[in-house]
Amino acid sequence: MPFEAYLKKGLLKRQRVNFKQIEKQIVRAKKDLDTAQMLLAKDPEWAATIAYHAMLRAGRALLFSSGYLPADGGQHRTVVELTHRHLGRDYASLVEHFEKMRRKRNIFFYESDPFGTLTEAENALKAASQLIRVIQGMIREENPQVHFCFD
Repeated sequence: MPFEAYLKKGLLKRQRVNFKQIEKQIVRAKKDLDTAQMLLAKDPEWAATIAYHAMLRAGRALLFSSGYLPADGGQHRTVVELTHRHLGRDYASLVEHFEKMRRKRNIFFYESDPFGTLTEAENALKAASQLIRVIQGMIREENPQVHFCFD
């Protein structure tokens, strides 16, 4: 893992693994996904934004499970990049979707430009759901003795 380079740049801090903190992120990511689904027909752009935040929370949980905390003003990019490196080639297209959503979310949020179509929002929700499942599975795999309320 390339954590050392991120630590040297001040993009990450080391922290003790805290399973309560990890659990909160996963539980909230799932709640965000439910909220996005309810909002999809009324406001697909905001639903896609919420789906992105669900992915971000899952990525943060993955970093937390490795003993790291994003630590700078560019935390979203750090989380996406390290999620990509952590998940590897098997999930490259999923994490590329995560990165595209990060960029679209920034444009939507800061410039109020459209996030995309209803179909793109539906795809965002599917990608978020898949990423949460993958990360949740990895956390369980790395820590088989731990049982979360999201089991």
